[in-house]
Amino acid sequence: MSKVDKIVEDLAADIAGGILPPGQRLPSIRRAAEDFSVSKNTIVEAYDRLTSKGLVRAVHGSGFYVAELGTEVGQATPQPQHMVEAFDQVSLLNAQLNQDLQVRVGDGRPPLSWMQDALPQKLSGNFLQRFEGDQTAYGSAFGNIALRELIAQKYRREGMQASAEQVVTTFGANHALDLIIRRYLEPGDTVLVDEPGYYPLFAKLKFNKINYIGVSRTVTGPDLDQLRNLARLHRPKIFFTQSRCQNPTGSAMDLPTAHGVLQAATSYGMRIVDSDPFVDLPDQRGTPLALMDQFDNVIAISSYSKLLSASFRVGYMIAAPQIAREIAELKLVTVVNSSRFSEMLTCDMITNRRYLRHLKKTAQRLKERRDDFRARVEAMGLSVFDPEGGGYYSFLQLPEGSDEAQIARRALAKGIFLASGKFFYVNQQSRLPSFRINLTRSDDPRFYSFLKKEVASAA
Repeated sequence: MSKVDKIVEDLAADIAGGILPPGQRLPSIRRAAEDFSVSKNTIVEAYDRLTSKGLVRAVHGSGFYVAELGTEVGQATPQPQHMVEAFDQVSLLNAQLNQDLQVRVGDGRPPLSWMQDALPQKLSGNFLQRFEGDQTAYGSAFGNIALRELIAQKYRREGMQASAEQVVTTFGANHALDLIIRRYLEPGDTVLVDEPGYYPLFAKLKFNKINYIGVSRTVTGPDLDQLRNLARLHRPKIFFTQSRCQNPTGSAMDLPTAHGVLQAATSYGMRIVDSDPFVDLPDQRGTPLALMDQFDNVIAISSYSKLLSASFRVGYMIAAPQIAREIAELKLVTVVNSSRFSEMLTCDMITNRRYLRHLKKTAQRLKERRDDFRARVEAMGLSVFDPEGGGYYSFLQLPEGSDEAQIARRALAKGIFLASGKFFYVNQQSRLPSFRINLTRSDDPRFYSFLKKEVASAA
C-alpha cells in the first residue's frame, strides 16, 4: 500500500467512525505533512482523492473540510439539518460496513466463524414444495403464515397470548421500528428512549423530526423515577425500550422495573415499543414487557438477522390485532411485502431444529466470552456497565477524564475499530467515557494489548 493510499484509508476511517465529524476542518497541508511524515505533494494527492470520493470538500482560501453526508462535492446548499444530523448519528453503522480494519470489537455483528454453520449451504430438493400456495407470489402483507404461526407458538409457550394474526413480518427489527415511527408519530411529537440506547433508532427519530428524550438506563432497566417525571412533563406518545439484552449495555429489566414501566405507560398514556433481537437466545435474564401486558399496550419487536446473518433480513413485530392490521397496511403501501423466500427458509430452519442447535452453541460461546472479557478488563482496573448482561454486547466504562475520541483515533491507527460511547447517548453531558464491546469479537490479543497500554499511559 502506498503512502497516499494509507493516508486516504486512515482519514476515511476517521470520517466513517465519526472521529472527524461533518464540517470539521482538516489539518493544513503543511501540518498534515508533518503529522504523517510525508511530503506536501503526498498530502495534496490524498486530499484530492478524498475530495473525489465525496468525503472532503475544498473551500477556496480556507482549506479542506469533512463533507456533510448526503451533499455532493461543490454543492452550495447543504441538506436540511435534521437529515445531516440523522446521517451523522449512523456514521458508526457506516463504519461497520467498512471491512478494512482487522480488529473489529466495535462491530455490531458476529464474525464469520460464529455464523458459518447458521444458514444451510444448500436447500433440499423439495424445499418449496413444503409450503402451500404459489411460492413465487407476493403473499400476505402480514408475512408468511407458517413462520407467523411458529412465532406465535413460541410466545404462547412463554406465557404471552399471541396469534398469527398479531404477527407482522419485516425486513429486520430496524424495518419494524421504521414502520411504527411512520404510522404512529408526526413531526414535533415527543418520545422517550433508553440512554444509553440504540443509536439507529435515534437517527430514525431525528430524520422524522421527532423529539426524543433519554431515560437513564440502570442494570435493572430504566430509572423509574426519571421515567415518571419525564412522562408527566412531556406526555410522550411512545417509550422505545429494550427489556432484555439491551444494546449497548446488555442489561435487562427485573420484574419490579417492568411493572413500574407498564404502570407509568398506563398513567401517562404512553405506548411501549419493546425491541429484543436476542429473544431466542436460551437462558437470558429479564422480564419481557409483553409477558405482563399481553400485547395490550406493548408492541414487541424481534429479528432473526442478529442471530443468523446481518444480510438475512427477517424480523417481526407482535401487537394488538388492530395495530397489526395498521402496520400490515403501511407495509403493503411502502414495500408491498417482506422477503417471502427468506421467511420460508427461516421457518424451515426452525422446524428442522437447525436454528435451535445454532442458538445453543451461540449461547454457550457468549457465556465463555463474557466471563473472559470481564476477567481481563477487571484485571486492568476497568469495569463494565452490567457484568451479568446478555446478548452480544458489553459496555466498557473508562475512568473519568479519559479522552474517548483520542483513544478511538489511536485504535484506528492500529487497525482496531471501537464503537465510541458518544453514539449511544442523547445527552453528551455528565457521562463516563465508554465503548460498546462486541463480545463475539473480543478475543483478539491485539485489542487487549492496546487497551492495557492505554490504561497504563493514563495512570
